[in-house]
Amino acid sequence: MPACARALFSVVMAAHDSARTISEAIESVRLQTRADWELIVVDDGSSDDTAAIASAFGDERIRVVTQENRGPAAARNVGLRLARTPLVSTLDSDDLWLPGYLETMARTLDIERNADLAYTDAWVVDDMTGRVRKTTEMAYQRPPDPPPAAPRAFLEQLIRRNFVYNSVTARRDALLALGGYDERLWTGEDWELWLRVAASGRRCVRAPGILAVHRDHPGTLSSDAGRMRAGDREIYRIIERDWEIDEEIKALARSLGRSMEERSHGTRPLATAVFTIRWLRQFVRRRTLWRRRPPGEVADLLAAAGRVLDH
Repeated sequence: MPACARALFSVVMAAHDSARTISEAIESVRLQTRADWELIVVDDGSSDDTAAIASAFGDERIRVVTQENRGPAAARNVGLRLARTPLVSTLDSDDLWLPGYLETMARTLDIERNADLAYTDAWVVDDMTGRVRKTTEMAYQRPPDPPPAAPRAFLEQLIRRNFVYNSVTARRDALLALGGYDERLWTGEDWELWLRVAASGRRCVRAPGILAVHRDHPGTLSSDAGRMRAGDREIYRIIERDWEIDEEIKALARSLGRSMEERSHGTRPLATAVFTIRWLRQFVRRRTLWRRRPPGEVADLLAAAGRVLDH
């Protein structure tokens, strides 16, 4: 029987020019305490050896497909359509999972049977120094604890700020029913999909613990603050213009988008100054408050995943 026939998880990894990081990302999947997964690597028009490196593992659970560069949303949709399992998990090609990620996600969705999406947070590792930040990747977004159980209440909080780390596990049928990722978006496409999950009345739940590791390095889409803000404004426009949802949510999206637009153009100097001060505080917290030693599980993972480069 093929490995995929016994699998519970399809791991979708979109990759573009990821030759430097993809080996460790894939190895973190292979280090999972559960082995019932398939990994679909979608090489989105890379100009480096991304596809060759991903294909070199010799693991029958790993499939590599290539396409012209169409953006992360299109690449993830390819993986979603190719998935052959009940659950789909997303992992960026420069990030890592702690070994218990899949096991914890499976247990969470087994307990929360009426939920369609489970999310987590991530430790942050400076890719240049190897230091681990004291605050998690999503801490600056003030994740609700506990998150609202009702989808509508969850949506109203998530639309104001994205506190869901991009490495989620969701029921494949639910994502397909919603049409997958919006391929018009090159940033924030994950946030927009999670918003649609909640807007459709489906529950999103927080899995216990911190289950991922985000590698912080320059050159990624997420490191381009201006592009990210433009993407967020576009998401608010899409909600207002294209979503079939009540006027209250449309009005909220309109208000949030307008406020973001005004800050970007400096039409409200005081608000802009306050925003800038808050951003600087967050920047300092995120960039300068480092742990003397990484958490043991993170150090172990980095060491284990890094060994793949020695072979």
